[in-house]
Amino acid sequence: MVVGLRVIKTVISIAISISIARMLHLEPDHFAGIISMLAVQPSVYRSLKHTLSHLASALFAALLGIGAAIVIGDYSIVIAAVALLVMAIHVKLRRTESLTLAVIVAVNTIGTSDELHGNAAYHQLMLVVIGMLVGTAVNMIRKPVHREREEVLLVKAESMLRTLLYYIQHDLMVGRMTPYKPQMRMQIEEVRSYIETGKGISVLIREDRWMNRSDPIEPGELFRTYETMIERVRDIVKALEKADPASVERQRFIRAIGLTVRLQERVMQGRKIHTELMLKALRPELLRAVPGEPPHLLFPYYQAYEALSEYVEQFSGINQTFLFISSRSIVEGREAFFRVAG
Repeated sequence: MVVGLRVIKTVISIAISISIARMLHLEPDHFAGIISMLAVQPSVYRSLKHTLSHLASALFAALLGIGAAIVIGDYSIVIAAVALLVMAIHVKLRRTESLTLAVIVAVNTIGTSDELHGNAAYHQLMLVVIGMLVGTAVNMIRKPVHREREEVLLVKAESMLRTLLYYIQHDLMVGRMTPYKPQMRMQIEEVRSYIETGKGISVLIREDRWMNRSDPIEPGELFRTYETMIERVRDIVKALEKADPASVERQRFIRAIGLTVRLQERVMQGRKIHTELMLKALRPELLRAVPGEPPHLLFPYYQAYEALSEYVEQFSGINQTFLFISSRSIVEGREAFFRVAG
């Protein structure tokens, strides 16, 4: 099992929080460790947001709990009633992320009011403050490594996109049309899973971007580009399913896919490309009907050319939006395809 950075930071924050609580003679000291777990969030922004929200809820719950204990007593029915009131108020205010903590603080405050001689609310509030501040501070010392995870997913998604084009080109070369179901659909869904995971990570990167304003990369932009590209691959496959493999357009489309892949490789190496000529060549309206071949037989190829043109349009702007992926990933993409195809 691989232990992630977030787990390590959580363990450290628990140990520090409990140690501080014991130094200050706060009871129950282990509660600070439990609270610190809530502060170690996937992003620093969320840690700060949760800290402020939890502190406000804890203050309210501690005051309500100690007030109920002093005025009415620490009866079980009183504890239940206070817990119900705390939950109802949090639901009404749509602060459900702090609801559990507030209920625990209120119950602990009433339950320890006699033992701590009226200082129960102070102890509970201080334990929350220590746990949240320590957890947030530890999370800020070493920021979450979301950018690295994002880059790994970008490499995987881009490599798979080219591999899918290799699949289509290979099938056309041997005179068959790539079926959408089930193999191609499974591969497309795999790329979509990379993209969706990456978009989620990009949200976390965007939340912490205020800590590094010099970062020129817009989180998630390239995943949205890849999302459109994988849909165009799907359109190409579905169009070619209806195409005639005996048509002379098959050879032309094989060359078009090969050129598209080479252009994409140049883009991912950080090199400039001129897409205007490529897009002009792929415009369906420029195709000429083949003598003796019914126009309706060419229509699937027209649809495929249209989808391929939109695919090229998407990746042609990548060199302005992203750090270029190393050429090693391009070689790995080719090798992965030929291992599968072989």
